[in-house]
Amino acid sequence: MLYTLKEDTAPLGEEHFFHGMNHEVIERVNAFSYHRRYDPRQIIYFPDDPCNYVYWVRSGRVKITHLSKSGREVTFRHLFAGDLFGEECLVQPLRRGTYAEAITSSLVTLLRSKDFLRILQEDAELCHAVACQLCRRAMDTETVLAEFVFDDVRTRIASRLWHLFQREGLEKDMPLTITHQDIANLAGTTRETTTVALHSLREKGIITLSNSQIHVCRPDRLRQLAELR
Repeated sequence: MLYTLKEDTAPLGEEHFFHGMNHEVIERVNAFSYHRRYDPRQIIYFPDDPCNYVYWVRSGRVKITHLSKSGREVTFRHLFAGDLFGEECLVQPLRRGTYAEAITSSLVTLLRSKDFLRILQEDAELCHAVACQLCRRAMDTETVLAEFVFDDVRTRIASRLWHLFQREGLEKDMPLTITHQDIANLAGTTRETTTVALHSLREKGIITLSNSQIHVCRPDRLRQLAELR
């Protein structure tokens, strides 16, 4: 884990979470924040860790997962540049309950939860930004629940790939770095079933597969499959 100096990091105001926010508010957040770099597959926090920080992804990708007592894993979401996470501190639980893990090399901004709560209580703009993000997250969760009820496995996998492709902002000649197991955890299925579905997409010329990377060759066709219902 490497610490970075503030002058080596792009200003918080450049992140979409803070777009349109008053400069004074951004500076208040920035004054209490610092930064860490995480290597791929490095854990940011564990389920038993205290809820003493909130985080913003500055670059890279982070996933939030839950591991059952039987060893089964479910991935709640992947996070991208500008995304807030660790906001459980708003309801003051003692422990995290989930894992946060860097998928790729990631730069993360940290803010102590007590500082975050104090600024929230004093500034309506930050409250509004947090409320909007939580609302979007609730809508995404409802979409995923509907997929589990109405969609077959192939459609769920196509939908999760399409979502990741959009969030990464990739062009069709750029790869998405993700393992079959990560896709399975997002889609709520097994790795074996996921591999079969991915090979089917490859045979249709929609994607290519290589070394934990997926190239989306036909975004239009992937979107069509993702929106089947």
